[in-house]
Amino acid sequence: KFLVKMIADLNILNIISFFLIFFIGLPHGSFDGAVASLVGFRNRIQFLWFLFYYLALFFFVILFWLYFPIISLVIFILVTIVHFGLCDWANFRINKYKYQVSFTYGMTIIFGIIFFNEKESLLIFEYLTNEKIYYFQNYFFIPYTLTFFSIVYFIYLSFFEKKLRKGVLEILLLLLIFYIFDPLLSFTIYFCFFHTYKHLKHLIKNIYLNLPNKKFVIYSTLIFTIISWIGGLGIIYYLVHNYSLYESILKVIFIGLAALTLPHMMLVDVIYRKRFK
Repeated sequence: KFLVKMIADLNILNIISFFLIFFIGLPHGSFDGAVASLVGFRNRIQFLWFLFYYLALFFFVILFWLYFPIISLVIFILVTIVHFGLCDWANFRINKYKYQVSFTYGMTIIFGIIFFNEKESLLIFEYLTNEKIYYFQNYFFIPYTLTFFSIVYFIYLSFFEKKLRKGVLEILLLLLIFYIFDPLLSFTIYFCFFHTYKHLKHLIKNIYLNLPNKKFVIYSTLIFTIISWIGGLGIIYYLVHNYSLYESILKVIFIGLAALTLPHMMLVDVIYRKRFK
């Protein structure tokens, strides 16, 4: 009965979203061991130091979120805008318009989802912070306006840079997705099928060309993926005694992603992208 009650908390779109994030989204971050090896953490001592720094940042973010949830949520949104934007800009393989393209994509992803699903997005934010955050709703017109004008400017730039023209179509497609689906599935579709694909396409190519130990890539990715699955499911099992299954999974996914995003971004956007543009 307990299991039936928990599953009843979810609808089919929730289940699809959680399934995709667990089995497609999370494993893309599990390549960070391979990325670390690729950028120089190759011997055992260096790799252990990498793991230490990575886990230290991970647990720091979780602790910070527990004590300062609203500040953490705001920082997570800002960091996510930067990380998603940089990944999308790198995919165009151009050496200009870095800030314009990154800003447009990052803002479109986050505030496009919120704009079309404001009520549902705020409810998710409330679950993640355990506090009423509707006060910030009064100021959403600011990022909405910035997003709109950044898209207009992006379209203007596409007249001068042919590679950006497919980006215009992609942004319009994403906005259509955000309009049709709820915020969780909208985020999942972008995270799993746009961001993960672009990240891994670039990464796997460089791993194949520059990393001699291909078995290490497979083993480290599998180990990190399995650990993240076991850890996530364990925390969900603990949380469902106090929260609904839906709220428990939301907390694990988004707070977990926030904790992983900081070290992942430091590794990928600060170190990796400088060496492999």
